[in-house]
Amino acid sequence: MRLSINRSRLLKLLTIVNVAIGPKSPTPAFLNFKLEMTNGGLVALGSDNDLTIQSYLPIEEDGKVIISDYTCGSTLISAKYLMEIIKRLDGEIVTIEIFDDVIVRISDNKSNFQLNSMKAEEYPDLDLSILGEDVAFKADEFKKIVAQTSFAASTKEIRPILTAINVKATGEGAEFVATDSYRLAKKKIDIFTHPFESNIPVKAVNEVAKLIENEDVVLNISNNKVVFEFGTTKVYSRLINGDFPKTSRMIPNSYPYNLQVNGAKFINAMQRVSLLAVERERIVKLSLSDQGVEVSSKSEQVGSANEAIDLYEYEGGRFDISFNVDYVTDAIRAVQSEDVILSFAGEMNAFRVTAVGDDSIVQIITPVRNYY
Repeated sequence: MRLSINRSRLLKLLTIVNVAIGPKSPTPAFLNFKLEMTNGGLVALGSDNDLTIQSYLPIEEDGKVIISDYTCGSTLISAKYLMEIIKRLDGEIVTIEIFDDVIVRISDNKSNFQLNSMKAEEYPDLDLSILGEDVAFKADEFKKIVAQTSFAASTKEIRPILTAINVKATGEGAEFVATDSYRLAKKKIDIFTHPFESNIPVKAVNEVAKLIENEDVVLNISNNKVVFEFGTTKVYSRLINGDFPKTSRMIPNSYPYNLQVNGAKFINAMQRVSLLAVERERIVKLSLSDQGVEVSSKSEQVGSANEAIDLYEYEGGRFDISFNVDYVTDAIRAVQSEDVILSFAGEMNAFRVTAVGDDSIVQIITPVRNYY
């Protein structure tokens, strides 16, 4: 195997695939890029066995030669060292050549590196089939769905099912739901597909949202995996087994107290007041009445703070509720609306954050007990 390739395009290809390669693995082959030179172009593959990324660089792109002087073949090369070498080379063109199946030489006609490599046959067999239900999204639409939901998923492996985004299609629409049991984010979209329900790891969804540029993305969902296809890249991920929580139980049926405010100004007020909140807990109290709206915090060790909110609309009687500032800030930012509505059912009932004029996105937050 041999090829001369544009360095910047090779680096972009490797950067995409490297997302799936972890710093450690019980399987040594998974610490390598699998590179295969074909008559059509260079195929790069990386995996940690849960997340797999395959991307492709054609010989020509927009009439410009990207790969030249090549012979077909395949090899495994250390992801760590190949990435660092390609980053640091100065030349525009890089030559990669394999000798005796176990030695790779990398050169830009100025710098020369020689690495040990592995035979491609030593790479574990991976299921790269695409057999499931296709669901297509525009790039900006997919990124918006991820931004509005993924942050609410759990980052702890204690309950693996909570590290997933639950995707449920009914045939007339679909819902994306994430929860860590303290908060919930739900996004509804109008899409027509066969009914299905899957738990997609939030890690995979977030990585795809970072990788896509302006390409449409197609989700192919089968019984045990999801495949994201965009441009010349495919991202494969295992689904998370188990029953996703019945999140409808977290959502109250009615909200007698409703506050409409400017989202950015409300966030700023909460952040100022929370300076004197207990640092680890980040709790503030919201006080609502016909006379005014106020956020406050209190710490026996530090002191207290309060700030009146202006430019608001409020319906309901006297009401106090305490909550985590960061949870509410994340929820307000996720609805992506200048004005937001906070709807309350009671002091210890979960409350809702929605955008004005858009009921497709709902954020639910669990309050905490009032301390003062």
